[in-house]
Amino acid sequence: MVKSGFTLAEVLITLAIIGVVAALSIPSVVSNTQQQEYKTGIRKAISVLNSAITMNMALDGESPYENGDLFNYLQRHMAVMESLTNIKKKYYVYTDKGAKNNAAFYTTDGMRYEFRQYNNAWSNSTNFGLYETEGKIKACIGNTAPTVNSSSESCGGCGAYGLNNNTDGTTKPPCLIIVDVNGDRKPSPQNASCKNENCSQNNIYKYSDPLGLKLTDVFPVLITDKQAIPYGYAAQKAMYQAQK
Repeated sequence: MVKSGFTLAEVLITLAIIGVVAALSIPSVVSNTQQQEYKTGIRKAISVLNSAITMNMALDGESPYENGDLFNYLQRHMAVMESLTNIKKKYYVYTDKGAKNNAAFYTTDGMRYEFRQYNNAWSNSTNFGLYETEGKIKACIGNTAPTVNSSSESCGGCGAYGLNNNTDGTTKPPCLIIVDVNGDRKPSPQNASCKNENCSQNNIYKYSDPLGLKLTDVFPVLITDKQAIPYGYAAQKAMYQAQK
């Protein structure tokens, strides 16, 4: 009786095919996993922020509209692990205007909530991976904490979405903060150990593309007089699109 089996050549060809398939599919699997992690992260961040706002309104009787110190306001009812009024003390982040003295706090779930420093508190056109039309919302992008910035740069409270004067009586625009859903891990910042201006030149924020086809770990979030909402199509798509 003749025994049949695979020849060495057949085994090698099979292994080669498996290797090619793995090489083609693994990066896609990793990328899809990361995308789902970012979507889960922004949903959790929005939930945590809204919970903190609700607790402040219920227990302390203060809304984001009434309290101009948003940086410290949000930390009251969040599980904060570390708080920085000068983020450059931790690492440098190079943005469109150089390394910033941004304020930030880190929560125990590994997220970073960052409050950007600018020379003025108001902006009609922001650039956070948004469509040009999306950046027209007048939002406060200062640190929003009088104890962190000068009074001219503080927001003085957060108003209703998209309007400077609203029918419900609010006269302030919403506040804008940046949430990094995986903290100091890549892709933002690229180098968390960066401690000088030179390496910070390549430590640029990586925002999602405007269509939301490729998300990153950084999302802009608007804080209004009543709630936190994702800012821009990409963030909203990540927040509300059904998980696949």
